[in-house]
Amino acid sequence: MMKNEMALIAECLLAATAGFGLGCVFFGGLWLTVRRVRGWRYPALGMLASLGLRMVLVGAGLYLLADGHWQRYAAALPGLLVARWWWLRRMAPKPLVR
Repeated sequence: MMKNEMALIAECLLAATAGFGLGCVFFGGLWLTVRRVRGWRYPALGMLASLGLRMVLVGAGLYLLADGHWQRYAAALPGLLVARWWWLRRMAPKPLVR
């Protein structure tokens, strides 16, 4: 492989890792919100604020990560999806053992 191709592969792996981190921020924030919403005075407003904050954080992170290169967006997307999968598996109810 040429040096330029290796740099592109490393860049894509870094973007996918950053996408995983952004996905963990998004879905971790969602998990915290859902756990705490019962004690809030205005739960709908809290959920909306949480969604807005999480979307701004992930959107800004993707914007800074991509720096105008669509390839970085494309590489970050699988990382986001893996983070979603990981959070779903982590938070899934455990089967009862009899």
